Amino acid sequence: MNKGISNIVGLIIVAVILIGGIGGYMYLKNKSFKIFGGNREEINCENMPGQETTTKDVCYSMVSHAKQDLFACDKIQDQNTKDECYSNIANVKKDLSICDKLQRQEKKYSCYFYIATAKKDLSICDKIQNQEIQNECYSQIASAKQDLSICDKIQDQRTKDGCYSNIAFTKKDLSICDKIQDQEMKDVCYKLQPSMP
Repeated sequence: MNKGISNIVGLIIVAVILIGGIGGYMYLKNKSFKIFGGNREEINCENMPGQETTTKDVCYSMVSHAKQDLFACDKIQDQNTKDECYSNIANVKKDLSICDKLQRQEKKYSCYFYIATAKKDLSICDKIQNQEIQNECYSQIASAKQDLSICDKIQDQRTKDGCYSNIAFTKKDLSICDKIQDQEMKDVCYKLQPSMP
């Protein structure tokens, strides 16, 4: 009997959560936004059902994502949510200046990484202060451009060897395998080449 009651209670809780989620979605979908002033539409998340900051932050985040506009991100209170909002828009617009709005350094560097690799712009990798992320940035761009000289900028030898290996594989050039320091990676590089068409 207790098991049956707990199943019913569980179903009721799931139903309430589901109905609340659908209601919030429909509210956002059907809500007509008013003019705040100027040419911008008011993001009327302040009148969302439930007055918790989290609810408003989610609303602003959804609106900013839909409109690809920083205006809604600026209204988000929680810094992590705000950083995620800025990062999403920066990635879509490939706009480096938006990355500079991020407060957490690791998020900022990840934002730089994404834009650098999307634009294949080495100078953006140079802005990254985290060596691991910077090395990976160089590696990704070197592979995309098939440029060995970019691999040479990588500080970590294992990442540098991986960079050489990727380019050797793509170019089908065994001579590039000679640059690899790690013997195991070098052996794998040589073994992969003959099997390539």
